[in-house]
Amino acid sequence: MHKIPTPRDPEYWDEAALIAEEKRVFEICNGCRLCWNLCPSFPALFNAVDALDTQDEGEIADADRIAVDAHGNHDFSGNVPSAREDIMGQADALQRLPRSVHDEVVDLCYQCKLCDPICPFTPPHEFAVDFPRLMLRHKAVHARKHGVSTQDNWLGDPERIGRLGTKLPLIANAGGAVRLNRILMEKTIGIHRDRQLPRFAEQTFLDWFRNRHPVQPHPAEVTGKKVVLFYTCSVQWNEPQVGRAAVEVLEHNGFTVFAPELKCCGMPALDGGDVDRATQWAQDNVARLTPYVQAGCDILSPGPTCSYMLKHEYADYLGTKAAEAVAERSYDLMEYIHKVRKDGELKEDFENEVGEIGYHAPCHLKVQKIGFRSRDVLKKLPGATVKLVDKCSCMDGTWGMKTQHYERSKAWAQPLLEGLTKDAPATLSSDCLIAKLQIEEGTGQKVLHPIEILRDAYGDKCK
Repeated sequence: MHKIPTPRDPEYWDEAALIAEEKRVFEICNGCRLCWNLCPSFPALFNAVDALDTQDEGEIADADRIAVDAHGNHDFSGNVPSAREDIMGQADALQRLPRSVHDEVVDLCYQCKLCDPICPFTPPHEFAVDFPRLMLRHKAVHARKHGVSTQDNWLGDPERIGRLGTKLPLIANAGGAVRLNRILMEKTIGIHRDRQLPRFAEQTFLDWFRNRHPVQPHPAEVTGKKVVLFYTCSVQWNEPQVGRAAVEVLEHNGFTVFAPELKCCGMPALDGGDVDRATQWAQDNVARLTPYVQAGCDILSPGPTCSYMLKHEYADYLGTKAAEAVAERSYDLMEYIHKVRKDGELKEDFENEVGEIGYHAPCHLKVQKIGFRSRDVLKKLPGATVKLVDKCSCMDGTWGMKTQHYERSKAWAQPLLEGLTKDAPATLSSDCLIAKLQIEEGTGQKVLHPIEILRDAYGDKCK
């Protein structure tokens, strides 16, 4: 089987080896085209190959002509772009594919990772295709050679932004609504002036938790059900009510909850190619979580990207037994709640009906191949009618924030927004707090995490 290098392998950083691997994978993808309509990267690649196959080498289109269409929008009509019966015979065209096309395909990948569960060539297949990680490798090699851009440096460090914003949250939130400030932000760090930004919390999640539990025992001293909450940057700095709801629901159901100080999961840094920073954060998190794992705690995260990182990326990026142990005990929060309910241990002393819910299924939950656990839990609540909308928000952690991708991000999110607002459900819900920004901006409606809806169903019993 073909070996996929990790950042711990010298080959990973070899630029010539990277380009050769991209051509290998692009040839496999071009010969299959099963993924053509998942994201803009694939039609851009296939259109570029088709153009090469019909032109002389001296007439190769430049990167600007490889857009999905003339306006940079993706056609979801159901027709494979430029597909022909002889796509398996285009290996020579792939060898002539210019570097500009490689860069364009990488730039259009927003790491939804949806190609992974449908690709017939992922490991353990001998072809060993991992398209999302290959795109991250390209960014990493570029960043190591040219440096991390100012835009990616800021967007890749949510803790720095969070600490600054929560020092004076009222001023920071008010300043974020001033048009002149947004224009300056767009020009300096490349966040589009019209993108809805997360608001900074007046009280961070950890401050609330420490007030609730000023002293906690060592996890090894606690008997019974116990978990550690990987609360996420979004919960810590912007959406502490999600973490509060998680703690209240879990404690109401007899769990001891721990919340040690943790770093960012690392995915925002990887989005900008900053492997060194992401790896350091992963090492710090594994070190801080290890005592809890050794004491028998499960690790729960209310963020789909963070739970994906804990389960699927830490072990590969770190290559340690400790990271593997963390992965084995990690769950998405609602995946775990579903497990507790299935085991007959979730209390059902609900006080309130929840009504109609439009639920967005985040990509980073679908790629975990755990099923629609949030929907399944919500359906069992009193008075619940849940409509599942299985469409991508086209945000990623940082991609949809960027000025250069904002219009594309909005356009490609339209199927999700239309699906959620059809029949006007009373409540909109998503596990992804970054997708929440896209949904709220596009619909004008508030979006709740499923754990908040569960918490509200319990009413005053759950505090």
